[in-house]
Amino acid sequence: MHMVPRTMSKTGRLIRRMGEDHPRGPPMMTITTARSRSPRLALALLALPSLLIAIDISVLGVALPRMSADLRPSPAELLWMNDIYGFMVGGTMVTMGAVGDRIGRRRLIVICAAVFALASAVAAFSTAPWMIIVTRAVMGLAGAAIMPASMALLGQIFPDPKARVSAMGAYMTCFLLGMAAAPLIGGVMLQYWWWGSVFLLGVPVMVLTLLAAPRLLPESQAQPDTRLDLRSAALCLVSILSLVAALKWAVNGTELWKVVGLGVVGLALGIVFVRRQQTLEHPLVDLSLLRQPGVTRALWVLFLTALLMGGTSIFIAFYLQSVHGLEPLTAALCLIPSTIAMIAASNLGPWLGHRMEPKRVVVGGLAMMAIGFVPFALLPVGESGIGWAICGAVLTTAGIGAAFPFLMNDIISHAPQERAGSAASLAQTANEIGIATGLVILGSLATVVYRAQLSGGSANGSWVDGFEQTSGVLLEQVKHAFVSGYHAVGIAAVVTMAIVLVLYLIPARRTT
Repeated sequence: MHMVPRTMSKTGRLIRRMGEDHPRGPPMMTITTARSRSPRLALALLALPSLLIAIDISVLGVALPRMSADLRPSPAELLWMNDIYGFMVGGTMVTMGAVGDRIGRRRLIVICAAVFALASAVAAFSTAPWMIIVTRAVMGLAGAAIMPASMALLGQIFPDPKARVSAMGAYMTCFLLGMAAAPLIGGVMLQYWWWGSVFLLGVPVMVLTLLAAPRLLPESQAQPDTRLDLRSAALCLVSILSLVAALKWAVNGTELWKVVGLGVVGLALGIVFVRRQQTLEHPLVDLSLLRQPGVTRALWVLFLTALLMGGTSIFIAFYLQSVHGLEPLTAALCLIPSTIAMIAASNLGPWLGHRMEPKRVVVGGLAMMAIGFVPFALLPVGESGIGWAICGAVLTTAGIGAAFPFLMNDIISHAPQERAGSAASLAQTANEIGIATGLVILGSLATVVYRAQLSGGSANGSWVDGFEQTSGVLLEQVKHAFVSGYHAVGIAAVVTMAIVLVLYLIPARRTT
């Protein structure tokens, strides 16, 4: 990889023109430095959109009640308003990672920053539910493009593995800050302005990105003459959307035949997609990446840890608010230590990686996660359980925070530079599907145990119905049954983390 300074000599320009005049031969990656070659400024610029995207994921939950009162959406429209952003992020990330590899990652970030800003402005002044649904879909598409392109550029800006891991830790810190600050920011803005103000947050951040990216970020483009296979893109989109939608339907209690049918469609299209990639000269996803030592293993670890984190997150909120009767704000304050722990660990992990073998840091982080799920398996119904829940949340979030930058680096560093965007999108997609799968699997496990602990009519519903419709002695039974389901989830999580540790400790080899 050669960095071409802006102030190159005439001879250098002549050599570059000679290379451009001979397009034959294998595609080459062209990299041009920006005017400012400060890695820290580039990292800060890449982190800003991630901060905004994280805020946008969570802030809608704060604004949705006022939006519903003003726009009066139908139940179906309300569901799409809430879910369409996540659907588009999960469904298009693989495709957008490949687009960045082809047209240039900096160029894609600039284009999508402009699109995100425009969609945010339109969403702020929407007058109908369909406008929110469309603009949120566009914002999800732009966000799906920005994140893998940013992760791929981090690999280029920080070629040293240790520096790259530290940069990914800082990038993750900004994302987590956005997730943690979103409810507070949304609440303050709704206190003084109308609900559309939460969308206007995206305009100045993305405009700044649009203006500063050409100056601070290097361009990275691979195979510029390679066309995107639109059929593969459509197969990938419909397959992932079908699977994610089926998982969400399962969580929402949709009829079983619909869930199974949509899941089968998603799997079938996914198989067709994979087979098509094996026959194309320039596939959307280079499956040879999965044969690189450690890549498949890292993807599985990311998927399983996301499954556990996504699947257990819902139980903590119900435990604090429904079992112990805490107000939403008090319950949110109880979870602040876990957010702080994750942010600290995502920076402490890379720091430790400079001083010891990175594998030890990852194993330590995964072991901390396994230990953190133990309190969930032992939670009491009494007041002391609040401390147990907070302790478990701190250990699990700190564990994944320390390990995540190294796992991402394992995937991106093994990918050729021309496929770095596709590799980053695979990792992010594994996270998205893992979270959705965790809600279904662990939620179903807890529901089975919950119903087994009860008798009578309350045993036929979910714990949500039980908490809302019962009182007195029966409510205490519902609480104990819910905690029993939580115990089962904690045990399953500990067992799964043991499998994850074994999987990670197995010597890396070339796999299919």
